[in-house]
Amino acid sequence: MRARLNESLLYDSLRSLVGDGAWSLLTTLAGSVDISRPLPEIVRPVAEAAGVEAWRINDAWQRERHFHEAYPFDYHILMEGDKLFPKNLEGIHFLYCYGRLSLLEASPVTVLGMRGPSVEGRQSAVDVIRELSSLGRPIMGTLDTGLDAYSMLYALNERMGQIVVLASPLHQCMPESQKELMLSLANAKPANLLVSPFPPSAKAQKWFTVPRNEVLVALTDFLVILEERDGGPLWKLARSLTDRGGRVMLTDSCLSNPLYSQARLFAEDHEVLVYRRHGDLKRILTSHSSRRRKTEAEQLELF
Repeated sequence: MRARLNESLLYDSLRSLVGDGAWSLLTTLAGSVDISRPLPEIVRPVAEAAGVEAWRINDAWQRERHFHEAYPFDYHILMEGDKLFPKNLEGIHFLYCYGRLSLLEASPVTVLGMRGPSVEGRQSAVDVIRELSSLGRPIMGTLDTGLDAYSMLYALNERMGQIVVLASPLHQCMPESQKELMLSLANAKPANLLVSPFPPSAKAQKWFTVPRNEVLVALTDFLVILEERDGGPLWKLARSLTDRGGRVMLTDSCLSNPLYSQARLFAEDHEVLVYRRHGDLKRILTSHSSRRRKTEAEQLELF
């Protein structure tokens, strides 16, 4: 049986009945009930704790199970508290993953950019991805039209390890125009990794980009912004990452473009790094990794 399947089914069933209180209820139940068992085996205490009729919780569970079982592929479920589940992710308690989970342990570098890139923005994507490929570092990004999808496609051709965070359940693609790319990434050898915070029963909506971006920030500590317009959504995402102690790198072509004043303002207000030439990523990532290992060793010594 798939790990965390029953916990996920129970959570989504409770959420359909009690709303935002589902996670608190689930954690309370876990103190007295084995929530890893199928609902029919524990339906009475669950119904009593939720304050709903047993038949209602059972109907909701059967519906959720139908969507999970409809997937024609194997997938993984991560639950809050699991080793690979990000520590700083609030309000999202399960992640649904297809592919190579070990990529989450490989310190992926997130590479994002704007929808309508310039020629310089596309060249920056090529330069950054080539250097990451030479370093053997996986890349993380989205399927958004523009530099995001362009970067994922280029990395696919480089046969790099890739983590794609979806704004949809695993069986859907947002935007639909990138469905072919999504399938290519999912079927690549060696395997890549698709990650979604949305259960199989969800139907993709435009606002799903908000929790998608929260997962992106929680899964990475290093973001490269290839190019972004003034007022673009990546500045909010970048601020969220720096607030959590992550690092942001901007390309020199973005900072020097007179049209992008917000890029220069962001660089002035935050301790950003600048990508100017091949070798900058190696230098920064090497020193960043050494600093992190030193910090971890110091923390271990304290205990």
